[in-house]
Amino acid sequence: MVYFTQLPIEVVELIIIMLAISSNGVREIANISATCQLFKKITEQAHILREVNFHRLTLTENFSMHRHPKDLLCVCTQVGNQAAKNIFAKALLYNDEWFKQLIVVSNQDALHSRVSYSGLLDYHSIVRSFILHGSYADLVKMYDNLVNYVISFVGYKVARRFGILDAIYIMCSEMAKLLQEHRRRCLPPVQSTTIPAKQSFQVREERKKVLVIFDQLFPSRPPV
Repeated sequence: MVYFTQLPIEVVELIIIMLAISSNGVREIANISATCQLFKKITEQAHILREVNFHRLTLTENFSMHRHPKDLLCVCTQVGNQAAKNIFAKALLYNDEWFKQLIVVSNQDALHSRVSYSGLLDYHSIVRSFILHGSYADLVKMYDNLVNYVISFVGYKVARRFGILDAIYIMCSEMAKLLQEHRRRCLPPVQSTTIPAKQSFQVREERKKVLVIFDQLFPSRPPV
């Protein structure tokens, strides 16, 4: 009899990746990583963590269960898993203090380990990624939170002068109209535009406008 752990490591990795991308990927990876040291080591690899499917968590508003640095949501965010970053961004937009503090602590640890700036987390880059890749439904739902986030950092007058408040309103209004149209026609819901960075995809003008102004208000810089 051949045991699962006796299979070639390439085959084991392929099976684990298939579990990671399944509809309940985050639970599958959490379960299999607790099975043995071999599986734990494999599931901790960045290229696998980037594939973990968070579909079952996309509608969550309860982030308390993920308040641990080793939680898959936090770990996958740090390696660039877009679905995890979208959920992490929502936690920041809900002003969850634990997630905000996690960024500070993880960046301090990274700097002590002499990690490059590109390996650090940043509030604004995570929120920007959510604006770019978030689903229409998520962005419409987070309208007030996005507005409050911007105002909390730059103030109402600056936000109004740059036009980002109007841009966010127009973007979310257009997305709401599209969602209503899809529901009226009984079409599948508008999905997230999450697509690997190497591929190009169409970004609606309303979303582009918000991103342009967002970059003016929060220019890329090494987080501190």
